[in-house]
Amino acid sequence: MTEKKGLVLVTGAAGFTGHHMVMAAVKAGFRVRATDISSRHYSAMFEALDVEFIASDLTRADGLERLTEGVDCVFHVAGIHDYSTSDRVIRAINVGGVENICKATLASGVNRLVHWSSVGVYGYDWYTKTPVKEDNRKLTPPLNNYNITKWEGEQVVWNHIKENNLRATILRPAAIYGTRCEYGLYNAFSQVYKDRKKKKLLMIGRGDRTEAFVHVKDVCRAALYAGENEAMIGEAYNVSDDTRITTAEFFRLISRELLGEEKEFCHIPKNVLIPVAVVSQFVAGILGTKSLLEKATLHYLSCDRIWDNTKLKATGFKFLYPTMHEGMKETLTWYRDNGWFRL
Repeated sequence: MTEKKGLVLVTGAAGFTGHHMVMAAVKAGFRVRATDISSRHYSAMFEALDVEFIASDLTRADGLERLTEGVDCVFHVAGIHDYSTSDRVIRAINVGGVENICKATLASGVNRLVHWSSVGVYGYDWYTKTPVKEDNRKLTPPLNNYNITKWEGEQVVWNHIKENNLRATILRPAAIYGTRCEYGLYNAFSQVYKDRKKKKLLMIGRGDRTEAFVHVKDVCRAALYAGENEAMIGEAYNVSDDTRITTAEFFRLISRELLGEEKEFCHIPKNVLIPVAVVSQFVAGILGTKSLLEKATLHYLSCDRIWDNTKLKATGFKFLYPTMHEGMKETLTWYRDNGWFRL
C-alpha cells in the first residue's frame, strides 16, 4: 500500500465519475473523505477502501465546512447530468452547489480545488472539423440546461480565483466512458442492446459527425495530476483523448463488441424526431417519469465534437487510453461479463 499523502474530499462520490475518483485517490495513496446525498450502492466499497463517507446536500451551505475541515484538496465532481432535470433543480447543484463548496474550501483554508466542468460549455455548433481549444471564442452558447449551468458554475470558480485567490483548476471532460456508468454513453450501449434482435439499428442523422471520448480513469488521473501541479492553478483544461471517429463507426464498434456482429443502420433525420422528443418530455413531465427521448440529446448528436487536448499534454500529462478503442472494448466486455447486458 502506498504511503498516505494527506486528506482529500471527493464530492458526488456515489455517482459514476465520483466513485471512480474515490478509487483513484485511494490508489494514489490519499486518505479520502467522500460525500454525496447518499452512498447509494457504494457503501460497502467505501468501507472496504477505508473511506470516510459523510452524507451532505451541497445546495445547503450550512455545515459544509465539516466536509472541508483538515482537507488538502477538494475534487469537486458533484453535478447533475440529466437533460430532463428541471432548470431549478439542476441550477441548485450545478451553480449553487459550486458556490457553496468554493466558500467552504476558502473558509477551511483548503490548499487546492479541482472542479469538473464540461466541454459542452463551448456550445456544439462546430462544423469546421477544427479541434476546439480552451481559449476559443464560443460560436454558440451552451445549448441545454446541463451545459448552461456547467458554464455558470465555472464562472463561480473563476470569480473566486480572481477575487479570493482560490487555488483552483478547471477540467472540461469530453464524453466520459467506463464501467458502472448509468447515463450518458450508457444510453448508447443500452440502445444497441435493446435493438439486438432487430435487423437494423436506429441511427439519428447520417452518422457522419465526429465523436470524442475520454476514459473515466484518465479523467481521474488528470484530476490527481492537476491537484499536485502548481503550474495548473488558475487554468482550464480540455480532458479528451485523440479519438476521431464518426458516430456510425462508434455504433459499429459497440455492436461488434457487445453483440458479436455489425448491424446495418436505419437512418432517421433529426428534425423528424424533434416533435416526438417535445411530446415525450411533456408527457414525462406530467407523469413524473423520465422522457424516452430528449430534444437536447438530439441536438448533441447532430454536432461535431472535437476538443483540443494539447494544453493538457503540454503539462506533461499522459493518457492511459490515448484513444478509446481498447478502453471501450474493455468497458463493453465488463458490462457483458457482469450481467448488465445478457445475450
